[in-house]
Amino acid sequence: MFLSATPEAPAAGAARYVGAQRCKTCHPFEFEVWSTGPHANAHKSLSEEQLASAKCSSCHTMIPAEPAGKFAGVQCERCHGPGRYYQPSYVMADGVLARAVGLMDPTPAHCEQCHTPEAPSVEGFDFSRLWALIDHGAEARKAWEKARAGSAPTSP
Repeated sequence: MFLSATPEAPAAGAARYVGAQRCKTCHPFEFEVWSTGPHANAHKSLSEEQLASAKCSSCHTMIPAEPAGKFAGVQCERCHGPGRYYQPSYVMADGVLARAVGLMDPTPAHCEQCHTPEAPSVEGFDFSRLWALIDHGAEARKAWEKARAGSAPTSP
């Protein structure tokens, strides 16, 4: 079975996408990082005319034909692949299986599909520097969980 190393254009398989709200049910930390970062509101940086243009909306939304609905902004699946087949918890519990059915680990090449030198307002793309701003991996999660545990009320 051949799996693409790069995500397909979301509009090509919209029925295979589940949306960030579904991802949030199992990944609250990752959702928090995403929802407070630049990708969640990427669609809001465009005018109505730009949103109607596939040239702009293909990078600023998940589903260019539906820029303000369930798939507004640049969501989880833009980088991790369509979640329909890997989102069930029993699949996600098995990293090999999840990746076999579509879960992708983002690379600089994924980001560079949109973060190009030709993009109007994108400064030079430095993956390491910019990834630190949206990091939601295992180490970042541990720090988040530790901070949450420290702020939890204590029992008498």
